[in-house]
Amino acid sequence: MNISFEKGINKNNALTICEWSNEKGEEFQKQWMGSKISYPLDLEKIRKLEDLFSIFHEEEFIGIIQIIKIEENNAHLGRFILNPQKVGQGFGKNALKLFVHHIFEDENINSITLTVFDSNITAKKLYEKLGFKIYKVIEFPSLKYIMKRTR
Repeated sequence: MNISFEKGINKNNALTICEWSNEKGEEFQKQWMGSKISYPLDLEKIRKLEDLFSIFHEEEFIGIIQIIKIEENNAHLGRFILNPQKVGQGFGKNALKLFVHHIFEDENINSITLTVFDSNITAKKLYEKLGFKIYKVIEFPSLKYIMKRTR
């Protein structure tokens, strides 16, 4: 599977992300964007995201992922979304596996964390398959987990 990443996102692909997210509604957006980004998603909100990477399968745009922050020796990932038509076909697993490998090429990064809502069972299972383990449980306002993977 030929997966690649490109830093940033172009206007057409950003609008595609808005379409994927807005079609699924506000709750879906909260799950993958967090509560700091208001619904509905629009071009300006996408453009303000730093350290955002576009995901491609061959030449086809299939999603995004973001390095939300790097603190000490940990990179926190988030805002990972794929084309709904590609879900369940191994694209997410391969993309995340490759992205994790890319992050660990930086010798200063010893761990990677990400946050997943309890209700997002598919994502939680994917993260577990790729070696992420529950590191912290957050119960309020919604049950979610911070999952962590070390080198």
